[in-house]
Order: sequence, then structure tokens, then C-alpha cells
Amino acid sequence: MAKSLESFKAGAANDDIVEALNRDGGVIMLNLAPPELMDEVYDELLANTSEHEREAGGDILWPAGNKTIGGLAGISPTYVERLVLHPKMLEIADAILKPHDPMSPRPPGVDVPEADNVWPYTSFRRMEVVEDGHGGQQLRAHGTGDEGPYCHHYNLGATVMLEVGRGSKNQCLHRETTIYQPWVAHLPQIHEFILSVNWAGSEFRSDNGATRVVPGSHHWPEDRIAQPNEVVDAEMPKGSAVVWLSRALHGAGASELDEGRRAFFASYVADWARQEENQYIAVPPDVAAKLSYEGQRIIGYRCGPSLGWVKGRDQENLLRDGTSSPL
Repeated sequence: MAKSLESFKAGAANDDIVEALNRDGGVIMLNLAPPELMDEVYDELLANTSEHEREAGGDILWPAGNKTIGGLAGISPTYVERLVLHPKMLEIADAILKPHDPMSPRPPGVDVPEADNVWPYTSFRRMEVVEDGHGGQQLRAHGTGDEGPYCHHYNLGATVMLEVGRGSKNQCLHRETTIYQPWVAHLPQIHEFILSVNWAGSEFRSDNGATRVVPGSHHWPEDRIAQPNEVVDAEMPKGSAVVWLSRALHGAGASELDEGRRAFFASYVADWARQEENQYIAVPPDVAAKLSYEGQRIIGYRCGPSLGWVKGRDQENLLRDGTSSPL
């Protein structure tokens, strides 16, 4: 069992990062963004929200004394363009979620793979058309296996600023997959369909509410309770990020100081799962239109060949005219 989460610099090999994620359930990415960028995001959030929108905590999942701001993608373009779309974060998400159409830039000359003899409207493009021997046809599904893909693409799940205040309690340890139960069962061997990240908007320390992670808990049965000596604090400098898998137990810590810590949370979720936060209300089309092409796509303004289409709209960017309907 890991005594702490393994830390990596921006230039670390993705294979090493993925190996540590699969082993421990979480990693720390050091100094991915300059500290002043964290301040720029926070300033945008304050400029575009009222005091009422900076909600205080007070329930089982977000203790009293803490504050949140939701819908970050609709009120901070910098958050979307510089954090959500950070190249290293997309590389990690591609490696874990294994989409058919990766978000990180492909090397020149490398295209999205196509399969032979498939019905063109399936999300994974793994449905074979076969003859039934009586003049008819039927679709036959093929499993994707460990090599993937696990989804056609992925979208933003939730976007929240999480600010820990003095005197708050430890947040209840939880898993991201819980919100999809019982429809998606807790199966430690299931392919990953969510990847989460907390960007350190301030320094994360054990005494100011650093995110707590339970290494190895993504391999546990659901009824196993984490013991105090199994929980580690994701201590890291401002501008760093802690990344964890969907079934890893985690939660915010408590702050013993007058000032707690600030985090900018984002989750990436497979396109076949409902986004936790309704991004089309949080980021309506007129606001999304001001983001970059990739920003619009990561929010969810795109579709796979069979899921999320809008007739008369472009499959790759639903804000544009085009074709996305399978019929």
C-alpha cells in the first residue's frame, strides 16, 4: 500500500503516470500551471458570480464552513482553455478513458481508426452487419476488450470551485461512480469511465484541507471501510493537480488555519454516461460560442455517431450546421 501518492512533473512519460494511476488510484502532477493562472481563474469566478452563487456548505458531502461555485465552464473561459484543456491532462484522460476519438492532439499523419464492415451509426464503430441466411441482416456487437475504445469521446462531467474554510470537518470519503449506482454497479474490474482532477488554486497542505485519497481503494469491494492510516493527503504547490480514478475513495480535508485551500475541480466522463452537471444550462449555446472549438467540444457540444445527435447540426460541433442524425 502506498504511503503517499506518486508525484510527476509535466514532462513525465504518460505510461509511467498511467501505471501509477492504475496501481494507486491517484497521482499528483506538480506545477502544471503557473500560480498566477490560478489567481486569474479565481478572479474571473468572483467577477461573474454574486455572493449568493458562492454557496456555503452544510450537508453530508460538503461540510459547513466550506464554499462552492458551480458551472465554472460558463463563467471562466480561462478555466476551460487553460485547465480543462491542458494538454497533459488530456493526454492522461485519453490514456485512461480510451476514447475512439482522442482529445489530445494526434501526431501528424495519424487519423482516427476506422473498422471494416460496420454500421456507421454506432458509437464505438464495432457493430458488424451480418447476413441471417434468409435474406435479412442483423447487427452483431463486438466487445472492445482492454485495448479499448471504452467510449466514442468524453465530455466534462462537473466543474466546481471547492473552497475549504476554517473549522470545517473532513469531507465524507466517496467515489465518483456512486452517482451512477445502481445503474452502473460497483465493479472494481469495470473499465474506467470517469477521471477527476483537482487543480490547486492555493497550496495544498495537511493542515489546510488538502484532498485526501485512499491509495488502492479502487480495487476494494464497496463495503470495505478505509482506516485512518490508509488515507493520504495530496500535498502539493499552487498550480499543481491531483488526479484520481472514479472508484478511488477521496474527499476534502479539514482546515486548522484561518485560510483553507481553494481547488478547481473537473471531471471527464465517457460520452455514453450522463454528465453530472448539466453543462448545457451552465454553458448555454451563446456562451459556448465564445469558447474555442475544442472548448465547445469538451463541454459536450458534439456527439458520437449514435448518441447525442441533433438533426441538422454538425456531429463534431453541434453549434454548427451539418449532419449528425443517424437517419
